[in-house]
Amino acid sequence: MQILITLVFSAPKTCEFGFPRSLTHNDSVQSSTANKRGAEKYLLCGISTSLWAVYDINIPDITIPINLGATQMDFTLSEMKIANLDVPDLKMNLNANEQADIFLPNVNIQLNFAWKFQQQQYPYVNDHGTGRLNINNAVMSATCKSALDNECPGHMTIQIIKTTMEYDQLRIKLEGGQSWIFQSLLDVILDSLQNQITDFMSNTLMGGFVGLMNGAFEDGRRQKTLLTDQNIIKDERYVDKVQVGNGYISLMFSGYTYLGSNLTDEYLKSGTSPITMNKFNAEMQMAVKDEAFNNVNYIFHKYYDSYSGKDFKTINQPKLRFTNTGALVTMLVEANETQVEIELFAKPKLFDDLSKVVGRISFEYQAYSIDTAEGLNAEALLNQVVQHMNEVAEQTGFQYNYALMVDIRDFQPIFDANERVMRLVGDLPKECLPY
Repeated sequence: MQILITLVFSAPKTCEFGFPRSLTHNDSVQSSTANKRGAEKYLLCGISTSLWAVYDINIPDITIPINLGATQMDFTLSEMKIANLDVPDLKMNLNANEQADIFLPNVNIQLNFAWKFQQQQYPYVNDHGTGRLNINNAVMSATCKSALDNECPGHMTIQIIKTTMEYDQLRIKLEGGQSWIFQSLLDVILDSLQNQITDFMSNTLMGGFVGLMNGAFEDGRRQKTLLTDQNIIKDERYVDKVQVGNGYISLMFSGYTYLGSNLTDEYLKSGTSPITMNKFNAEMQMAVKDEAFNNVNYIFHKYYDSYSGKDFKTINQPKLRFTNTGALVTMLVEANETQVEIELFAKPKLFDDLSKVVGRISFEYQAYSIDTAEGLNAEALLNQVVQHMNEVAEQTGFQYNYALMVDIRDFQPIFDANERVMRLVGDLPKECLPY
């Protein structure tokens, strides 16, 4: 059988962003992308590790009127709880449109409940007991789309357009009281139960799973403090709805860094050009444009002068440019009243010690080149700048959020010199990592 339901699920949220920037699709300097296999593995892990939540779902009572001709009775199921839920697999359809289809095949569900009946005519016989209901080999599906919240800029929700549920078998077992009397009525009871039970299961369970997705999206999109003084923040807002392409799905973030007391400082102007999201050769990637790193360099240079050392002054903020093998960092430095241009070679260094889902991309710097200048010990200055930049990098890395259940340490950086993007590309762990 098949039941169709229309449902819109929206998780509660707080509109905490009051930043003056109005961001659009072209303002994304950071994205997270998964191919079909990666998206399926990730969502299945999310469901598998959060199944404990469904066992506390409150299920409304179901009352079934049964007409036996000479008499009528009400058969009521109450105190219903999901006792067991097995979700062994997840599949998705990802095509170039706004919607995505999620399928949960071979689902097995067991419900425990209390039952009672009340005869409507004399002699008003009543009875009660317990029971269980099993749904075997169910296929649950949901068609979803995303939408940006115009009233809460930077927020996004996943909406369920349609849910369906089909199954091979529904069985009910009554125990206690004089339940043997009602075993002969099971066909009548089951016929009345089917629509109500399948309505509930497809509506509540799929809605609950998508609700978990909404919660994860909200956790992954917020302000993150970069320094302990709470003054430098990472503004990571969604700048577009979920991008659903042929075989991939992607989230787009702003990824800008600001001084908390001066949010009107816009080093990055609108329209930087979007990241190409379907460029990857593994299950998941996180891409960051060099503008995001230059933005960090700008903030820390302008407000903290972090890139100047004891014996030298950095005239302007370091400028990072991705190459095929890493990044070149260009600096104009003054020492002994002489200005020289320095280039450093940089490779990314990952830190994931801030929290479960937050890490930093910093750089390890090596000497690359320096202008020659009369009366200046170029080699000594270059070594001093490299040492200082590596010390600063420990504190001022580009902060990023990575998805739950992703072991970022196994991901490899791939540099795209044409798009000026660094991609962290890798396969998801074979086993689901815990929350």
